[in-house]
Parts: sequence; structure tokens; C-alpha cells
Amino acid sequence: MAKNDFKPFATGEGANVLSQAEFEALDAVENGFQTGIARSEQLNKVWRQASTIASVVASFMADKSGSDVVDNGDIATLQATLLKALLSNSKAQLDSHYLQTEKNLADLNSAEKARGNLGLGSLALKNSLSAADVGAFPAAGGSVGSQGIKSPGVFVNNHTMPGNSQGMYMLWNETNGGGEGALVCNKGTGDGGFVLRTVNSTNTVETGRITINGSGDLNTSRYLTEMGQRAYSPNNPPSQLNGGGWFKDVATGFIIQWGTTSNGSANIENHNYNIAFPHAALVTIGTLGVNQDPGRVVYLQATNNTVFSSKTTSNGIGFSWIALGY
Repeated sequence: MAKNDFKPFATGEGANVLSQAEFEALDAVENGFQTGIARSEQLNKVWRQASTIASVVASFMADKSGSDVVDNGDIATLQATLLKALLSNSKAQLDSHYLQTEKNLADLNSAEKARGNLGLGSLALKNSLSAADVGAFPAAGGSVGSQGIKSPGVFVNNHTMPGNSQGMYMLWNETNGGGEGALVCNKGTGDGGFVLRTVNSTNTVETGRITINGSGDLNTSRYLTEMGQRAYSPNNPPSQLNGGGWFKDVATGFIIQWGTTSNGSANIENHNYNIAFPHAALVTIGTLGVNQDPGRVVYLQATNNTVFSSKTTSNGIGFSWIALGY
């Protein structure tokens, strides 16, 4: 226990002091002691009052600060001890009534009630908020960047848009729940359509483009391919008709393929068609190449949808071939 040098004076039983009533009636209470005889019981009363209060304060300082209160004239130390006692007592008395910053609101008796008092309605009473609680876009497994979706940008399963507005929306199961998906352009007063582009790594140069205009016409900046092979059309013919190539009639699926071989063999050899016929190779026909002896012969046979066989009457004979199928 901390030491206290300040003791109350004349507090013993039968001490020589005035009674409280006598002291309050004493003229010296207002005017102080004047010249004349100094009566001990009067002085003892004054000293007891001063010393008693000093002792109470000193005891408080020692008990609450845990430091000694020494009568050595060190005023600075006494002031520091008094301040320490006041702070310690205030903390002990006020901790149960006021929030403490180091506890980060954990000292609230009812966190749920406190959140409700913030005036945030039911949102304040939740331990966590879902996307639906705040009207946010649910981004499970990923995130939507600040430039990812712009409005009017993408309307999912909702094609109710203001008249003459321009935008885009996605649909699925639009036709009797068939499982299809649709990307729809709401052209408004514009031309409509879609543009698919590829650009370089710095987004400064366009490297490829596919456009579908508002009428459904498809245009590409380069070739169309089918089954890994370039698809030809009347407006997109092979660069050299005397080289190897193929053509498919879109309406019927009928396919014509052709090619050349510069060094045929008297042994049976297998050759791949330019593309595999999806269903059947109907016929494969050959003819001798330029400047060949007309007396020589080339024999061709369709082996399957992918391969045909050849044999010439002697080695080193060049020939051209054409195959029909679908």
C-alpha cells in the first residue's frame, strides 16, 4: 500500500477543539484571529479542518495512484501523483458507462440494438449484406470492373427498353425453353448490328473484324473456314483454280475437291483429300499431267471419306485429280 505522510490533526476522542456550532458562531471565522489571547481549542479546530481535508485528498492520491504521497515539499511530484490518481479513478468509474476506443465497440451491451439506433432500418441489423440487400450486381466467382458494364449496356432476360433507345441485352430459353441463348441489339433509331474486333496488345491497331449488320449480313476482314478449311464461294474463289482446293455448295452440301501430284508411282499410294467428306466420297477421277505420254494410264479409287488411292503404269507420272461427294 502506498505511503501517505499527511495526517489529520486533533481527531482523537476528547480532542481539545471547539464544537461545530461554536466554531460557526466564532467571529474569527469571518475576520480571522485578531490581537489578543490565542485559545488552543479555537486554533485546534482550524488546524483539524485543514489537516483533515489534506489527509483525505492525500489518501485518495495514494490509493488511486499507487504512489507514495510524501511530505517533502516536492510540489511537482504531488501534482503528478494527483493527476495520476484522478485519471485512474476516472477510468475505473467511467469504463462501464462510456465506449473505449481500444475495444472497437466490442464493449456495447447489445451490438444489434446499437446498429438499429443508427436509423438504417433492417440493413443495420444484419451481420452481413447480400447483393440483393443493396441492389448490387451479384458477382460470384469474379468481379465487374468500373469499365466492364455501361448503361444502357447489358439487360439480362429483359427486352423492355424505352422507345427508340439503343442498347443490348441477353436472353436465354426465349423459345419454349429450348436452351438457346441470344444476344440482341436494340438498334433504336440507328442501323443496328454487331461488330467483333481483335486488336493488338496496346489496343491501338485493329487486327481483325467481323460485322453483322442490322439486316443480318455477315462480313469478315479475311477468310471463312469450315472444318478447319477455307470455304470458297462465287465472291470468294480460290486464289489459283489450278492448285488444290475445294468448294461446297451451301444449299445442297455438295462438295468438289481437286489437286495435282507431280510424281505418281506404279505402286498403290494413298492420298488425303483436301478435306474429309462429311458423309460420302462419290467418285474420284484422274487425268495425266501436262506433257505426259498419252499411252500411260493413272488409276484412282475412293478408299473412304478421307483417303483415295492411286496407281500409275510407271513411276514418275504426274496427274491431276478431282473428287465429288457430300
